[in-house]
Amino acid sequence: MSKQRRRNRTKEIAEEMDAFDVMLSALVEILEEKGILTQEEWEKRIEIKTLRATGVKKYRDIQFSSKP
Repeated sequence: MSKQRRRNRTKEIAEEMDAFDVMLSALVEILEEKGILTQEEWEKRIEIKTLRATGVKKYRDIQFSSKP
């Protein structure tokens, strides 16, 4: 893959991640406004899930593994 194509793909992925970040932030704001969730609860939930995922084989690692 050429550097230009790789750079374009990297930019495309970054733009998608930015869009997901905006969508997720909007969803959390709505949940906060409705009194369903607080920012602290949200951050704690992320922390717990991140800690649990440590050491667990990631889907992308499996998907792009060169082993059959």
